[in-house]
Amino acid sequence: MVRHPPDHAAERERFIEDLLAIMTAEEKVGQIALVPAPAGEAADGALHERVRRGLVGGLTGTCPADRLATLQRLAIEESRLGIPLLLADAPGRGSAVVMPSPLALATSWSPEMVERAARQIAAEARDRGKTWLLGPEVVLSDGAGEDDLESSWGSSVMLAGHLASAMVRGLQFWDQDEIGVLACLQADHPSWTPRRIDERFAQKLRLAAQVLREAAPASVALGPFPATALDKDEPGDGPKLSIGWPGGFGGIDLAEWADMARAAGQDPNRALSGGLTLEPLLAAVADGRIAPRKLDDVVRRIIGAKYDLGLFHTEAPRAPLTSTASEEEARVVALDAARHSIALLRNNPALLPLDRDSGEILIVGQAAADRKLPVAGAGSEAISLIDGLAALGVQHRYVVGLSLRRDQDQPGMNTLVDADRMAIGMASEAARRAGTVIVVLGEVEKRCEAERTLIEALQATNPNIVLVTLGSRPIDPVIRDARLPCVLHAGGLGSMSGKAIAEVLTGAFAPQGRLPLALLDNAGVGLSFGHGLGYSDFGLGETTVELSHDRVVVSTVLHNVGRCVGTETVQIYLRRPRGRSRTASELADFQRVTLAAGENRHLTFEIGGSQLGRFERDGGFVIDTGVYEVAVGLSEGRAHATRLSLPRAVAEAMGRGLNSGPLPALFGSMRYAG
Repeated sequence: MVRHPPDHAAERERFIEDLLAIMTAEEKVGQIALVPAPAGEAADGALHERVRRGLVGGLTGTCPADRLATLQRLAIEESRLGIPLLLADAPGRGSAVVMPSPLALATSWSPEMVERAARQIAAEARDRGKTWLLGPEVVLSDGAGEDDLESSWGSSVMLAGHLASAMVRGLQFWDQDEIGVLACLQADHPSWTPRRIDERFAQKLRLAAQVLREAAPASVALGPFPATALDKDEPGDGPKLSIGWPGGFGGIDLAEWADMARAAGQDPNRALSGGLTLEPLLAAVADGRIAPRKLDDVVRRIIGAKYDLGLFHTEAPRAPLTSTASEEEARVVALDAARHSIALLRNNPALLPLDRDSGEILIVGQAAADRKLPVAGAGSEAISLIDGLAALGVQHRYVVGLSLRRDQDQPGMNTLVDADRMAIGMASEAARRAGTVIVVLGEVEKRCEAERTLIEALQATNPNIVLVTLGSRPIDPVIRDARLPCVLHAGGLGSMSGKAIAEVLTGAFAPQGRLPLALLDNAGVGLSFGHGLGYSDFGLGETTVELSHDRVVVSTVLHNVGRCVGTETVQIYLRRPRGRSRTASELADFQRVTLAAGENRHLTFEIGGSQLGRFERDGGFVIDTGVYEVAVGLSEGRAHATRLSLPRAVAEAMGRGLNSGPLPALFGSMRYAG
């Protein structure tokens, strides 16, 4: 949000309390009533009357500009108190220019890129009158299932927390001289449900604490917590978790909205979809099921959010808003984000970057010319890889390789037909004459007979195969009992996909992405979490792990031993003591470092109580004594561990240092709404 003068907080509080004092119960309940934005040619008479009476707090979805201007004018000029409306919607990835998907951004391991991309999304949304974007929605996945990974932030709570914090800062224009939109930290996606109860509970608390420590989301929605979080013997989902505490989080807590809906006998999951009815809520207030003090607290937060957006200081619009977002600037950001989100998984022998020794370049695969796949069905089109290579002047031949269509009897399987065999034969003949073959695949499922047959045929005629994957799921296939020599993952990169991939293939930009989830087979063999290569080689020198009076200090030296400038990601992993069971290793910290050829840099990491501690089932935060393992490396699989004993005196000192912060004081008065 815009930086405020020192007296802003006092003025804000006076304004809110003065307004709250003159609101009727009906007007207060109206503030939590969000209705679907009008669309089409339907008459708006009933909605106009509700807005005039102050019985609508905001709209959801996309609203035509002229109708939004009319409704906002009615709220500001014709309602008794002139309280403006919010317009809430999912953040999406942009419309005119589509940013990389969440999983692609997670592959970048770059909070800076996420923040820049989010700022562009917010600017476009703001120009369409939207003031509240219901994201980031944090979805965690280890990639083991068949579900679409595109909306996932990977498997690490810590990495997802850093990137979600960056998205919050970007959406809300953190430390900017302009006002962005309200962000909402969401952790209520169905993907959380299959997790073990204790794991789900602890991960949500850790995620929320991290984001609230690193950013200030205007709203939160942590979703339902299982009743078994407090009692393992009772199955089923419990009420939603509210994170309010005295003097702490002052934003909109959607668990409180759901709680009031439940008290009024309404569906708590429809609080944001226009499904709440005014009369039952008023009845619940009248008979005490909803305490007036609680209603006031919820409305206070809504009014505060509108005040922070500057809506009370803005004249009612007389016409649709004029766009101020720069599409050219959005393309620059989208290209840079796409570049950083490409991961080189294998390159031995070094087929990339392409150079004079690469010989004639053959591009194989329909996905190379696909302008829809990188933007996942958005209304606009992306730059395809063929477009990107042409823009750079890279000479190449192109064949489709397969005549793909979905088998009607076996949906979702790419099976071979005669037309495929003919196309594979033509591609193989072209590969025989090429120096380097770049195979480009889109969304690939585990049983992909056609794609596997194509790659096997090409490899039989030319061993210099570069596999480029544009699907959301990174893959590292075994072809004829061996891994391919070169694999580049570039899925979900958005509008500037083809240009970014072409730059990485040619060496104009060195790949920097790292896997946000592991690619391991059932035996645990494969590419580990955090894996990724560049065009230079790096190594770690002497590493020390030391215990101070209130933190663990890790020191290491990163060396660029390659022949060109490069960027490496140094990663710290932590394994906690916990009874007799062996706890899982998890990412604790990382630094992305760019070094010139031959350069080295001394790096220091500090691991405090917030990383070492863990949440218990009752929400308490505990720093265990005992033996920890702290590992340092360039991926989880290449990290070398040091065992460290944490005595009680140090654990207590760490706990004292956290007392005044959002962790664990954030949950000091944690309560269950409902």
